[in-house]
Amino acid sequence: MKVSKQSKEFLQNLRAYLIASGKKEQEIEEIISELEDHLVEAEKDGKNVEDIVGKTPKEYMEQIAKEMTLDIGGILKYIPIIFLGGFSYILLGDVIRGGLAYSVLQLVGYPIIFLFVLLVSTVAIKYLSSNKLSKVKEWTLYCLIGGIPMALFVGLLFLNDAIETPIFTFGPTINVIAAIFSIVVFIAIALWSKTWMPIVLPFILFVPEVIIGYTSLSEETKLILTALIIPVGLGLYFIVIWLLEKQKVANVIE
Repeated sequence: MKVSKQSKEFLQNLRAYLIASGKKEQEIEEIISELEDHLVEAEKDGKNVEDIVGKTPKEYMEQIAKEMTLDIGGILKYIPIIFLGGFSYILLGDVIRGGLAYSVLQLVGYPIIFLFVLLVSTVAIKYLSSNKLSKVKEWTLYCLIGGIPMALFVGLLFLNDAIETPIFTFGPTINVIAAIFSIVVFIAIALWSKTWMPIVLPFILFVPEVIIGYTSLSEETKLILTALIIPVGLGLYFIVIWLLEKQKVANVIE
């Protein structure tokens, strides 16, 4: 017997909350498995999530997180992966747009932005997991999370134009190595995370730009098309993912 849709959603949120809180993956799965068994038995008697946990989902998540030890090793494992993935996106994009050239300000600014975005994302995941939000508020928060990195990177570009610092320019060989390295990183992260996202996202972001770049259209038209195709492509991709997840949950409940 499987748990109800409400309980399934609660277990998924609890897992996300504990992962974002830096808890050990093995301990998280043990807690989820044990709680799922309790929920199955409770639902046979007509009880719900709050009946079994004895408090609101948010209070329960906070309590469980406090009782579990912080997995420092696990956190340190994820940070290099996130940095590698983020820098690979930047490297491949810059190779496609003409070559690698970075100022000292950029070399210092990129890691700071990554750390800040990581912190904001962690807080946002915990908030989304522990609070019942309307779809409008939920998607608004997603847009804000997605917009923060973009705004910071654009701000860094403007700051880089305003403040002159030494620039390091790399030749064709380094550019080729950087492109190959980025692609290998995307594939490795996809295999590690068991999801297509690390491969699909750079494909959506960069392939249209490359194709449009080879056309005889004016530069203004190229910019407009690129600006339109990328968000549409990303939107379609996330809609497909959402529909697949929705169907998966429906199949589990049935």
